[in-house]
Amino acid sequence: MKSLGCVVVGDGSVIVVEIDECKKVGILKKMIKEEKMYKLPADQLLLYVAKKGDNWLKTDDRDVMMLETGEIPTGIINIMKKKENKMDSCYRVRSTAFGFPNEDAGEDGEIHVLVKLPEAANKKQRLEWRSTRWGSHVYDPNSQYFVLEKEDVDESGLLPSRMMLYCRPTFHRQFEFLRDQVSSEGHLGWILGPPGTGKSTTAMAFASTVDRSEWIVTWIHVAKDMDLNCVRLAGEERKTRTIEIADVDEVLLVDDTKKHLVLVDGWTAADFFRELTVKCHRWLTRDLVKRRLTFVCSVASRGKVQEGTDIRMRAMEFDVWSWTLAEYLDAVKERDFVMCVASMLDAPGGVYGPRSPAEMVDLKYHYAGGSCRYMFDYTTTDIKNRLCRAVESTSSAATLSSKGHCSQLCINRLFAMFKRPNWEGHVSPLISQYAATTVGMVCGPEAIKNKFMSTLRDHSNPALNGWMLKMVFFSSLRHGGLELVDSAGNKLDPWSQSVIVVSDGIPELSCARPVWIKPGIWNQGGYDAIMVCKHAV
Repeated sequence: MKSLGCVVVGDGSVIVVEIDECKKVGILKKMIKEEKMYKLPADQLLLYVAKKGDNWLKTDDRDVMMLETGEIPTGIINIMKKKENKMDSCYRVRSTAFGFPNEDAGEDGEIHVLVKLPEAANKKQRLEWRSTRWGSHVYDPNSQYFVLEKEDVDESGLLPSRMMLYCRPTFHRQFEFLRDQVSSEGHLGWILGPPGTGKSTTAMAFASTVDRSEWIVTWIHVAKDMDLNCVRLAGEERKTRTIEIADVDEVLLVDDTKKHLVLVDGWTAADFFRELTVKCHRWLTRDLVKRRLTFVCSVASRGKVQEGTDIRMRAMEFDVWSWTLAEYLDAVKERDFVMCVASMLDAPGGVYGPRSPAEMVDLKYHYAGGSCRYMFDYTTTDIKNRLCRAVESTSSAATLSSKGHCSQLCINRLFAMFKRPNWEGHVSPLISQYAATTVGMVCGPEAIKNKFMSTLRDHSNPALNGWMLKMVFFSSLRHGGLELVDSAGNKLDPWSQSVIVVSDGIPELSCARPVWIKPGIWNQGGYDAIMVCKHAV
């Protein structure tokens, strides 16, 4: 007689089957089916010898306990992959190929058989995670830099490479928000800000520092028309897989003896994410003591807010502002950081010969503006192409100029967001001077003067006001021309609509009409543009 401990892969349930050793595995399958009351043919059950090396699994093994969460740990997957562990229905239970101990010889807590249901019978058993051992990081509130290794961000939806993050003040404040308001006090978190400000990488950095002896962390990265990237941090394991929105309920069913933090990254108010939002809200409300939820938004605004829901969920918002030139300059004071990003600091112009990191940042700021993603992750050519495509794809220039990043038609990466220094609220200028000039060409001078200069002008950002003048000037030249006036408003000279050529030299010109040459190097000394007018001699 054999007394076999059997565990079901997928739900972790354990049963003990008493079977005569002369019986075959096919009979064992029937006994398991009857014990579990499965409504499927017994021959569809797959049985595996539950040995890791020369040792039987135990009920208190980590891999066995994880089966209760609906996950299939890598250790269990590896056992089932071995051909010699699969139990043939025609073999007798006493076969030496299995090596099952006699009833009185087995130790307490031993698991001898893994039971796997067919795929269609139980979707829960399909949730197979890719698992690696990966520890947590330590957060220092006084540190200026934080390193995320490639292994920290693999399959998370973030840039799959080692990242050295500069800890500007907003970085530490976001950490405090997630630690104090969300994790400790239990508020539903909303992290808002323009794309490219570091919201997601900071959230991932925070996730990597959470005490996993008390917490489970689930990271879900969303993107329109794509599967969701899911990362699970539990104990010393880091697990990843892709899921569909329909799988979210099952993925969130984990060990309820621990606290559980869920971070949904890349959220927007689009209809595509409505079902996900409802599922996450429902999950949170079922255990407000142990569960925590934060949405890391890819936009600066949640759109229309349901105030009643916010009150019930105790929602709190945290704004991540765009980067300032001063923050970039502080970031590149560290040599190791510069080595990580030097290849992206490629904007043309500046002094001859080698340039200092500060000079390289200053030159690139014209194009990247408040987006650290543009500054450190994209070449200048890539930025110009992306911004031009964003402007050209905007279907309504008037709406773009009047509503800014709040417009449903706008491309969010065109706008920055800065806090007003001396009063409540914020200002949302275009992301950079290059973007401003490009938008000016599309919108026309009147839209700029009537909309941008009235709704987005802000005296806390004098550089922006200088951009506005250039926007109007070049936009006027391209859209009908402009007139020179004196201080009293008297018209002196009309300048007709003109072609604008971007060039750092004086190109050959075949046009008889006036042509304006605008330097490609944005900080060209001595002039912002030259008018060339050819006359017959």
